[in-house]
Amino acid sequence: MRGSLFALFVLALAGCGSGSRPDPVPAGGKVAYRKSAIPVGALVVFHPTDPAVEKQIGGKPFAKVKDDGTFELTTYSEGDGAPPGEYGVTVDWRPPAKGAKFALGEGGGGGGAPALNAKYSTPQQPFTKVTVKKGEANRFSFEVD
Repeated sequence: MRGSLFALFVLALAGCGSGSRPDPVPAGGKVAYRKSAIPVGALVVFHPTDPAVEKQIGGKPFAKVKDDGTFELTTYSEGDGAPPGEYGVTVDWRPPAKGAKFALGEGGGGGGAPALNAKYSTPQQPFTKVTVKKGEANRFSFEVD
């Protein structure tokens, strides 16, 4: 009897661990701004459509747009990608306010008013959905205005 109780206890513990984080796969892409400027410093966020996935990974994969318009997603460590799954995407770009002496982040990640249409930065209604797949290139292009 004791042996079977111990086995049940071990099995229960094995199912309760929070150490089962899904592995990310390389994912990123490019953001183009219809008004010709590159939205350097824009924040790209991949919102898991399954709340359980967000809980497992402890947040949302995200990236900042680089000088050439590209981005590489980060989930656990810089540039590691995103776990496979479906995501709603938001892009928020706030160039520094004119005359600002201080801006958060590189390339204009704070301070100023949003430069993009609000439809791109609403987490409750992402402007598009994408699927990150294991074994695929996972390169996404977004055109914003």
